[in-house]
Amino acid sequence: MHRSVALWSHPRSLSTALERSFIERGDFAVFHEAFAYVYFMHEERTAIPHKNQDPDHPLTYPDVKRMMEDARKERPVFHKDFPYHCIDHLLKDPEYLLGQVNTFLIRDPEEAVLSHATVHPELTREVLGYEQLARAYDFVTELTGSTPVVVNAADLAARPRATLAAYCQAVGVPFLPDALRWSAGQQPQWATWSGWHTDVAASDGFTKPPGAYRFTYESRPELREFERYCRPFYDHLDQHRLRPTEEATV
Repeated sequence: MHRSVALWSHPRSLSTALERSFIERGDFAVFHEAFAYVYFMHEERTAIPHKNQDPDHPLTYPDVKRMMEDARKERPVFHKDFPYHCIDHLLKDPEYLLGQVNTFLIRDPEEAVLSHATVHPELTREVLGYEQLARAYDFVTELTGSTPVVVNAADLAARPRATLAAYCQAVGVPFLPDALRWSAGQQPQWATWSGWHTDVAASDGFTKPPGAYRFTYESRPELREFERYCRPFYDHLDQHRLRPTEEATV
């Protein structure tokens, strides 16, 4: 069985850019938010914009997991997802978590909440994702007895080479410098949620998000309440963030 690397994050965290880097590598089978089908399509927990259902995609947690685990028989797997899509299932499935490398990506909610509202103006607290991400982090920490890798999106944007090199070293895969750049364009993995990924689809590498948000905290005061709600969970993970060194770029 080949290695599986899980990137757990929350919406609007630059997670798709990190995923795009792994697509560019070419040595991993890459899955994009496969557990979202459980939350939005099968269990229908809440509505979401920019949804284009794939009728051939598995819908239940066991079937989604089986799809990705079967892929590991042929090659390494990288899958990016948000724990809020399947947190109840994950907490009941320690064997699955123990069988892969679990990593975490966070972005300051000051920026992420506004970015989220830009794409999903009717967002609710349940889809912010920070609380469930912290629960998953704590569960994996207790389960493994070690501190999982945490990357801060600010480091990924400001120092992509050092940060990606440190991430690869931490998860035990070769660092491929060519994966820092890619050709702009949509990827097949994003077809279901393509409207969420216009920025990364237009990019050709890791860059700082433009910050041109649809709303401000003044125009949408309830978004400030969302930011305050997310802040403690962000701070909890940020204290464990990966601190890349220049040596990591070698």
